[in-house]
Amino acid sequence: MRHNQVRDLTANILSEAGCKDVMPEPHLLPLSGEKFSLRSTNTSPDARADVSARGVWNTMDKTFLDIRVFHHAAPSNQCATVDDAFKKHEEEKKRQYNRRI
Repeated sequence: MRHNQVRDLTANILSEAGCKDVMPEPHLLPLSGEKFSLRSTNTSPDARADVSARGVWNTMDKTFLDIRVFHHAAPSNQCATVDDAFKKHEEEKKRQYNRRI
């Protein structure tokens, strides 16, 4: 399954589960001179999450989801256990988006 298929499936499931304001690829708010301590933070003016929705965790809270599809047997993941590979990719996404969202 490809990234966009997972993104679209996630958005559909959130809608069917009763989440509100489900939006694929929402733009993040534009930056206005903010400086980030991590160089890996996504500072692109066109930065987007993959899906956003209200009601994922709490009724009115807006949640942003960013999806990554990876192959555990790829050369870059072969030295890691499946759990370690998931953790590595999760941490990379957090470094890119946590300060921005």
